[in-house]
Amino acid sequence: MMRRDLIKDQIEQLAKVLGMILSDFLGLKATGDVEEAIQTINERFQGELDLDIEKIVALNDDELSAYLTSKELHEPHLEILAAYLTEIGISRSSETEKTTYLNKAITLLDLADAFSKTFSFDRMNQRERIQNLLDKGQ
Repeated sequence: MMRRDLIKDQIEQLAKVLGMILSDFLGLKATGDVEEAIQTINERFQGELDLDIEKIVALNDDELSAYLTSKELHEPHLEILAAYLTEIGISRSSETEKTTYLNKAITLLDLADAFSKTFSFDRMNQRERIQNLLDKGQ
């Protein structure tokens, strides 16, 4: 029982760190220099959490699942990463880049469903919002 509580605490701590990083990104993004904000936050992900955002975007679904599992990420973490990739996608002027980031955000939400073996209305709503963004771009 104690081990389970420790794991739960670690998951919650990581989710808080991810949430703070996302919040920092939104704050930096609001200052106007989106590219610098993305670079700064990607470096924080790499430095603080050993997560390579560009690698996450580049991996195919099977490789991504293995990578996320190796980093011991769970559904709340994937939801936050999906939100971050959505924000990057929204800020991209290139339709190709926008589509890449938004599709990867959807993939992360799908993986969150698979990892948790549950259905979440929040994830469904987030997925629909992203799909609407993709539909508007085409």
